[in-house]
Amino acid sequence: MRKLVITCFVVILGLQIASAQDRSDVKAQMREERNTLLKERQNQTKSSATTLGVSAADVGEPDSFGKNALFLGIATSGFVIIDPTCNPADIGPLGPDDHCISPDATGNVPLTTFNDIGRITIPGKSVSNIIYAIANNTAVFSLFNPNATTQVGRISYVPSVTIVSEALDDPALIDPTTGLPFNGSFTTTGFGSLTTSKSMASLANEFQANSYTRANTVGFSRTFFAALGLSDSVINMIYKKPVTIKLNIRVSSRWVDSATWLTVSGSSATKKLEFCFGQLFPCSWSTTQER
Repeated sequence: MRKLVITCFVVILGLQIASAQDRSDVKAQMREERNTLLKERQNQTKSSATTLGVSAADVGEPDSFGKNALFLGIATSGFVIIDPTCNPADIGPLGPDDHCISPDATGNVPLTTFNDIGRITIPGKSVSNIIYAIANNTAVFSLFNPNATTQVGRISYVPSVTIVSEALDDPALIDPTTGLPFNGSFTTTGFGSLTTSKSMASLANEFQANSYTRANTVGFSRTFFAALGLSDSVINMIYKKPVTIKLNIRVSSRWVDSATWLTVSGSSATKKLEFCFGQLFPCSWSTTQER
């Protein structure tokens, strides 16, 4: 009887530790979301510039006020797949920007980032005041608890972009988010992250298919770059030189199952990030240009 009590205590303690870890991950994700929204709001209100007689206090973002749109193109990421085996016979062949990761024996996928899995290069002098991006996110997954005890199923998806420009090569330019030189690039989030966390009874499962859009607030505008501490001369150089924007995806999960569902890539958890770029406003899928 004593052995049974000790065993049960260990199981309960293990469940409490796992639950605490999952809650910690969720809280960290919530803090990151709040910080991203706060940074967007701060960038929006920092500008004191006046354009066409309006200021940030008037319209929020004067760099785009009264301007027309110029469509700049589309960048699509590769697939990020979570699958128990990552066997090509199950998930299909992987493209050069596709990635697959398998959970460990406890059903856990640690925080993993895949950088530069999609990209677009905007020619120099294509833009004079702002690059506006709108992200179309697709996240499809199935949670399944194969254990005899209740477990917390969780999945987290965070897209980000890296702006690459030779204007940021100067070692004297310091990235305020890291305290280190930009070294030619700057990475930022805020493009539609997704986190799901759910307590699941034994053998419980849940399927979700999510497709949603996240638009910039101020875009990669002069106001945005000025908030990073960049001078007008550096900002002018960013727009005069080619700019490459790379797409990144960060994921983690617990108890994601692949046997109960399919996606277009035949995988268990698939995330795809698609960006549409315009000089000022959200892009359409046509090739029409407005000036």
